[in-house]
Amino acid sequence: MALPPQFFRRSYLFLLTVLTGVYAVVAVTFPTPWVDLPLGLLTLVFVPGYALGALVFGAKPRWPWSLTFAIVVGLSVAFNVALGLILLAFQLGTPAPAFAFVALVLLMAASVVWVVTQPVETGSRFTNYVSEELRLPGHNPAQRAVAYALLIGVVLVLVLIVFIASIFPTPPGNLSLGITGPGGNSSNLLINGTTGTNKSGPVYTLYLVVGNNATDQKFVLYMYASINNTVSPNSTNPSWSNASWSNATRAIPLAGPTRANLTLNLNASESLTQKVHFFFSVRGEWVLTFLLSSLSGQVQRTAAWSMNIR
Repeated sequence: MALPPQFFRRSYLFLLTVLTGVYAVVAVTFPTPWVDLPLGLLTLVFVPGYALGALVFGAKPRWPWSLTFAIVVGLSVAFNVALGLILLAFQLGTPAPAFAFVALVLLMAASVVWVVTQPVETGSRFTNYVSEELRLPGHNPAQRAVAYALLIGVVLVLVLIVFIASIFPTPPGNLSLGITGPGGNSSNLLINGTTGTNKSGPVYTLYLVVGNNATDQKFVLYMYASINNTVSPNSTNPSWSNASWSNATRAIPLAGPTRANLTLNLNASESLTQKVHFFFSVRGEWVLTFLLSSLSGQVQRTAAWSMNIR
């Protein structure tokens, strides 16, 4: 029985290295959908598996090309999923250049190993083998027509997916503002408390979780604390007392309507947890309102919490 054609070849490694290098450069310098999408798809589903297969299996044919192709795709998907999980574990997101550069390193390693260990290639039988298989020997004309129609349909669906993805890219994440208790647990938020001072008595803590969208930008985070609904943040002539709010651990004193603000610089898609310490000097129903505002003064997000102080 004739051996299957050689699937892993030095020339294919060099070609994939060039294509992946182009993808890495484009992804970093000037992302272009019509370049990123096809080369990115190649990098995600084929390149890492081909490099790993070349390193592990070598040049000697072992299985039919269809089985080897399936193994390569499986290796690529598994490798990229593992790489994505590692990047997410370190809170780095899943940037396209990271996948491109890792795939490029694998290809370069495989190419170097092949230059050292593999003999110079002879002519490839791969093209002839694929051409013969595409003729679908052993099938009648009707079966070939159905098979070719399905193949063309699959190609058209992939082209449509690439086109739609380039016209309607994934929308960026939205801005968000939330309130949580210690440990990131909302169940730790208190609704009842007592009065005290900064040196004696309870000091309470809230955590504000701010999630940015896909744009680097600066915000102003405002806090308005009012008692018994005597004044609201929208009041045109409030009798606010201004308090200092910083990243330090010093608590904000709340003895009447109080406001404070803090400037935040957020990178694209960054999530920030801001601690707020405060204590109450006056009993009553307190409402703490937080506003996330642009530098121009436009309120982007609001969040509020109330506490009954006795």
